[in-house]
Amino acid sequence: MSEKPNYGSPTAHIISNLVMGIFLFVAAIFGALHLNRLSIILIFPSLYFLWIAKGWMRGGLLEEKMRIREDFIRLVGVKNGERILDVGTGSGFLAIGFAKKMRTGKVVGIDVWMPMGGGTSMRNAIRNAEIEGVSDKVIFKVADARKIPYPNDYFDRVVASFMIHIIRGWEKAVSEMVRVLKPGGIFAVLEPRIGWAGGWKVDQNLKAKLSSLGLKNIEIKPFLIYYPKRRRVFIITGKKA
Repeated sequence: MSEKPNYGSPTAHIISNLVMGIFLFVAAIFGALHLNRLSIILIFPSLYFLWIAKGWMRGGLLEEKMRIREDFIRLVGVKNGERILDVGTGSGFLAIGFAKKMRTGKVVGIDVWMPMGGGTSMRNAIRNAEIEGVSDKVIFKVADARKIPYPNDYFDRVVASFMIHIIRGWEKAVSEMVRVLKPGGIFAVLEPRIGWAGGWKVDQNLKAKLSSLGLKNIEIKPFLIYYPKRRRVFIITGKKA
């Protein structure tokens, strides 16, 4: 059997959601019996976490990621001979996907690769590129999205997947992504509606913010994902002004 790429394991998500769900469930029952009957309301968030854990358990993570990758690349586009930057590349699945669509060209994947597990390491990204047969077209580098080590007007496309919403000071990251784009180059990211670190939010003000950072022709399109649960995220595209 041929080796499959490792684009993330659900184990950490299963454990964390199970632990939180069980803890809240026990707290709800104990609190209702010994402290305050209102503690029983904790059972609702406990059931939510257990439901999420069940979603991670059902399998299909690799297949869903491959589907997301194919749909994203189809919507964003790619041409032979381009230079593409994948910011926050993680396991390399987006960078590798673009490389597979090109006969010639180069894709760079950058990340800080914090010790989060689940396949997000440079070593694993390099191995994934070897497994998918594109190690000659992909390179990986350690770099912060807020300080990209490339000159102005260098890349034809700059992309990211579920990265911007976790960055404190996401505007600086987007500004850097735009800086290294060639004039008219394509900016494209896949992100949830709300972030949990730096104030990211997909709302009526986002287009104006992105425009102020140097983008034009900005489009925000809803996109459905199904793992671990069905939810709506957004593909956001634009061109460097």
